[in-house]
Amino acid sequence: MVWQRGPLPWSYERKVEDFLKPGVRRLDICGDMPDCEPDSFDLVTAYQTELDLNVIVRALCKNGFLVTQQIGARNRPERPDYNLENEGPRLEAAGFRIMYSHQGYYQDERGTLQHRFIMIGKLIQK
Repeated sequence: MVWQRGPLPWSYERKVEDFLKPGVRRLDICGDMPDCEPDSFDLVTAYQTELDLNVIVRALCKNGFLVTQQIGARNRPERPDYNLENEGPRLEAAGFRIMYSHQGYYQDERGTLQHRFIMIGKLIQK
């Protein structure tokens, strides 16, 4: 594990912006997973919230995208195995091809140690 100072080496907001084109149907998950029609969205975004991959796969059209940034195990003592190494294979098992992933261990501006990871996946099989 490599600790760094300063911001994360990616910007979640910029990664999401890369997918926001005219006509893209987006579901932004903030807390509880909404009930929605199957194949309703081209893009699902989730920022530091629990993921129900069954609901996400149902909501996404085939070849749709998931962009998520999560709080890792360093900051979630109740989930000591919650990291990119474990969540990446879970995403793949749900039918996604991971297009981008990165994990960061850093000190924030207050000197507090933080752990975050980001994954971008394309749903290739339903």
